[in-house]
Amino acid sequence: MRHDTEMACTSYLTLHEQKRRIKSFLIAYFGTAHFFLVETGFSITAVQEETAFFEWINAGKPDRTTKELFLFQWTEQQKRSGHFLLKCSFYNRLEDNSRQKQFEKIVLQLKEHMGHPALTLHITQKEKIIEVRQFHHHGDGKIGYGLYPYAEDEKGHWRENLGVGLWIYREDFHLLYEGIKEVYPRKEKDFENFDDTGMNFIRKSEWKVILNHWSKLAISNPSSAEFIDYVSRWVIATLEQVDEIAIEGNL
Repeated sequence: MRHDTEMACTSYLTLHEQKRRIKSFLIAYFGTAHFFLVETGFSITAVQEETAFFEWINAGKPDRTTKELFLFQWTEQQKRSGHFLLKCSFYNRLEDNSRQKQFEKIVLQLKEHMGHPALTLHITQKEKIIEVRQFHHHGDGKIGYGLYPYAEDEKGHWRENLGVGLWIYREDFHLLYEGIKEVYPRKEKDFENFDDTGMNFIRKSEWKVILNHWSKLAISNPSSAEFIDYVSRWVIATLEQVDEIAIEGNL
């Protein structure tokens, strides 16, 4: 049986922020690593098992599914206005609406996640690395990015003992990259594009551009304001000691 509802999204939340809050709701509903998710530009589909998703797709997206399935679809109410209408559809295997009460509770939970910041910041220091997590969960894997103070010694080697670095997982780095990409592509040969698999050296003048963009992102993504502020303050403090910060990805 399929259940539908629509809600107008808070105008100050970007589409990215709204999606983050939906994912937070799904993690709370299904459990951290116990669901399959498909994301497109204006939709998120989540189901308990991957096989149930493809069965539903191959059957032409019927109103019944073998496992509980959510479909979230965003529609911009006015072109480029930033105001979105969110349609939430909930599918199960039943032929009647006997789960209507359950769906009404789900809608209340969903509205709570959409109306309030989703997660708090988790900060853990391990030797010379500070791990900063916001949306990342342990079941998401270990792909991420390290931010490290960089300066050379008299031999042109990476100077030691420059201070602690940051480790940020891919799920959280996505938002920070919105600011980092402002300084790309670059003119230096072999360093034109950001490298997700290696080292990227970013100068102090470029960080000023990035920090300016992050400050705007913090306003439009309120759930991530604390996260952005923490990373920004680390960058500012680090640039008082060095002129470059390196970002290394392990994709």
